Amino acid sequence: MRHSITRNARTTLILCMHIIVFAFGAVTARASEPGSEYSFVYLGDLHFDKESHHDFEWVRASMPRDIRQIEDYVRITEKHTPGLFKRIQTSIESSGGRIKMIVQGGDLTEGLCGSRELQEKQFRDVRAYIRKYIPQTPFIATKGNHDITGPGAREAFDRVMLPWLSQECEKPIGSASFYLTQGPDLFVFFDAYHDNSLDWLEKTLSENTHRHAFVVMHPPAVPYNARSTWHVFSREKDKDVRERFLNILGANNVILFTAHLHKYSVVERKTPTGSFIQFSVNSVISSPEVKVANALEGIESYGGSLVDLEPEFQPDTKQTRIESLEAEKPYITRFEFADFPGYAIINVSDSQIEAEIYKGHSSSLWKKASLVTAAKK
Repeated sequence: MRHSITRNARTTLILCMHIIVFAFGAVTARASEPGSEYSFVYLGDLHFDKESHHDFEWVRASMPRDIRQIEDYVRITEKHTPGLFKRIQTSIESSGGRIKMIVQGGDLTEGLCGSRELQEKQFRDVRAYIRKYIPQTPFIATKGNHDITGPGAREAFDRVMLPWLSQECEKPIGSASFYLTQGPDLFVFFDAYHDNSLDWLEKTLSENTHRHAFVVMHPPAVPYNARSTWHVFSREKDKDVRERFLNILGANNVILFTAHLHKYSVVERKTPTGSFIQFSVNSVISSPEVKVANALEGIESYGGSLVDLEPEFQPDTKQTRIESLEAEKPYITRFEFADFPGYAIINVSDSQIEAEIYKGHSSSLWKKASLVTAAKK
């Protein structure tokens, strides 16, 4: 009887060992699958511009306050953007093939050109500019408001940018709302200005099996600074639409990449369906020396007091902007903020999504930030 028990125990032990070895092998195999561990570069607003892109008679007649802004972006494009692109290419070359693509959060161009022909030229010129410094790595941008501002700009986007995106993604792209996959992950580019169908977004996220879901959109979904009415679906009449949008993001534990506000931020927001992370950077580098201003961290820093970061910005809307932030405050479970330009390298694996954040076009790491919601850690 003792011999029988020992033999059965030995058989059970061997069977358990086989199960453990098989499970470990499955995990190892998954981790080593092609594309399961990789990185990508994330850039915020760039506002690429040249004087030759503008009909200044139209600008002076229609957008006179933007002339100074155009002059600034022309200078930045000439003097400082090359350094950023050179740094990115150096990072790509030194990554040993780990960096698979560059993702850009909209306002790739300054717009305000004055005609469809000039806007098309701006899009073609920025593509040539990118390829001069970054010859091979796919460069995939979402639509920003500046990209479609001015007469004929929307048509120019469709005529030039959509074929360009089709080439970069190696698939037909017929709208600025589209998706692609990288390894086991889903990247959804959401058009906040035209094709912003929540039915399409929800269907795309639910029907495409994925490990991580990344959504790229120009304006934020969650306000995080003094310009707290600049997020998507911010109008009172869009309240129900916004609630559905946030619930879609939460249900899929989305990592949302945004730009538009020209600031660095990480926000985790809870919804009735789950939580999502919003990550933002600014890539308009206006000086060779970059300093960090107004660095904040912790949910106690989130709220109406953020409007004081820009005390001169639209004083007549101050109370409305305070109320917008205070309405969001109960749902915020993580908050980081800082004012500086730079770029990020996002490292992705089974268990982690980590952003390495760099100031200006420096190679020195400023900080790292996990982009995994607390519920998934």
